[in-house]
Amino acid sequence: CTASTICTRAPPSSGINAEYGRDLASNAGEASVANLDAMRFSKGSLSPSEIRTNMQRVMQNNAAVYRTGEVLAEGVEKIDAVAESMSQIGITDRSMVWNTDLIEALELQNLMGQAVQTMYSANARLESRGAHAREDYPDRDDENFMKHTLSTWNHETNECKLDYRGVHNWTLDDEMEPVPPAKRVY
Repeated sequence: CTASTICTRAPPSSGINAEYGRDLASNAGEASVANLDAMRFSKGSLSPSEIRTNMQRVMQNNAAVYRTGEVLAEGVEKIDAVAESMSQIGITDRSMVWNTDLIEALELQNLMGQAVQTMYSANARLESRGAHAREDYPDRDDENFMKHTLSTWNHETNECKLDYRGVHNWTLDDEMEPVPPAKRVY
């Protein structure tokens, strides 16, 4: 079992995953409760469904499977504008019981982070690989993009940062040989 292997090879005491072995801060969870309250009492002029529809349109038009740099660059600008519109969100149901308006707003907040990071990551990857097919870069580029994109998004500042991590070309045990990267052919 993979979980057992990871626990054996990287227990909290090993230092490999040291951040997971720390005690929780005394105020752990307060930011989440504050976020929930802020969303619950938001009084902006845009409903969650309006913002979600705008986000959906940008993603469908600017981050479809077949893309170009021009379309992706436009998408970055448009998704930033939609993300900024989250500051204008307003919900009408203030209750804590069966509040679908609040749930929709919180789900949108999560989806917005995914949409922004997807758009920025796709725009930065100048190649075609898997489901990311750029018409202006039709081939995969293992020399420059044999790496994982790591992204973070700060919803308060609307800042998206990209970083990269190399691809691991080994397995966790000796039961199977690594599978080398290969071009997809159909």
